[in-house]
Amino acid sequence: MISAYLAHLHAEETVAMPALWQYAGADELGAVMAAFRASRTPEQALTDLRRMLPALPPAPSVAIVRDVMAAAPHGQADRTLAAVCATLGPDQRHRLYEDLGVPEVRAAG
Repeated sequence: MISAYLAHLHAEETVAMPALWQYAGADELGAVMAAFRASRTPEQALTDLRRMLPALPPAPSVAIVRDVMAAAPHGQADRTLAAVCATLGPDQRHRLYEDLGVPEVRAAG
């Protein structure tokens, strides 16, 4: 399975992505991604984020979670953080809170 997946990634990065960038610019691709995000319900977006977050390196995780917390309804940033982090392991969660400058107890509420 791993060798097949690596072959898939190689084709994606060396064939598909260059072709995509040849025919679509950053603005067009950004609009497609914005339309996709707008099509998702809040529950679907949370599920997407919970699935994605454990696989991301710390810096992108922090940037994404900061944006999500900033977009949370007034007074709901802590609850949003706790919900988003539900799929992270203890070490990942600790690192995220540390990088965000948020005490872990704050996110538990």
